[in-house]
Amino acid sequence: MLTVGIGKAYSTVRAAVAASQDGDTIRVDPGTYTNDFFEINTRITIESTSGLARLVATVAPPNGKAIITTNTDVTLRGLELTGAKVADRNGAGVRYQGGHLVIEDSYLHGNENGLLAASAPAGSIRITRTEFARNGLGSPGQTHNLYVNEVGQVIFDRSYSHSAVVGHEFKSRARTTIITNSRLFDLDETASYSIDVPNGGHLTVTGNVIEQGARSQNAFIVSYGTEGLLRDGLNVTISDNTVINRRSSGLGILNPGKVPMTVSNNTLFGISVPQFLNGTTGTVTGNMTTTNQPTLDTSHPFTR
Repeated sequence: MLTVGIGKAYSTVRAAVAASQDGDTIRVDPGTYTNDFFEINTRITIESTSGLARLVATVAPPNGKAIITTNTDVTLRGLELTGAKVADRNGAGVRYQGGHLVIEDSYLHGNENGLLAASAPAGSIRITRTEFARNGLGSPGQTHNLYVNEVGQVIFDRSYSHSAVVGHEFKSRARTTIITNSRLFDLDETASYSIDVPNGGHLTVTGNVIEQGARSQNAFIVSYGTEGLLRDGLNVTISDNTVINRRSSGLGILNPGKVPMTVSNNTLFGISVPQFLNGTTGTVTGNMTTTNQPTLDTSHPFTR
């Protein structure tokens, strides 16, 4: 085990990562680690000893990418990442470039992108009890709270993405995208889609609360296949969600490829069933509206 903090073996996370070997765990004391940037090439876990260890960027990361860049199998737990900005305006709290990435009990906010994942078809990303907030540069909306390119699978579970600035709360080009038991809220920000899956593939959206805010930049809440159905397996399930629309002219599913979907047992507020389905066919049963506006849970999901 490698330790980071005042009086510990390493004073920076960067130094501990440089000394790490496959299988190591780096334990980071609470505190603020300013401009502590690093790339990870060893299969390691980085976790806070308690609470959140804050990695704050006040200058551009030297690799022009991110506060943390991962190139192999990595687990990140109990980290707060904020302030990432780079010259090409595509900086990230975490930049994924391959392997199997796990992010747990963390908080990524105020970056150009919270998570930006490069294409790695054999790779995977799993996010649990993690919050993404107020990431994005604004116009023209090409930065997002989460932006995942073609990985094998991305899972977003018991997590919270909210208040993206013009960009999307969640954008995935993965072969399989699974969003479960989570919250995706625009609140009073200017986000576009709540969920954007532009190249199709397997999509599961179940047990979530999704809120389109009054200032949303786009009428649609979920977008599927708008840039071509490039992924194999056009299987879509959108079920057992609570969907709240606060936009004056909100619509639900944008599905230009007319892919049949399973859209069932969703509870809708501020949007009718026909508006939500927007012509989508398949198994479309049990969807209903409510006149009782659901209360939004805006608490942090992380448990550290």
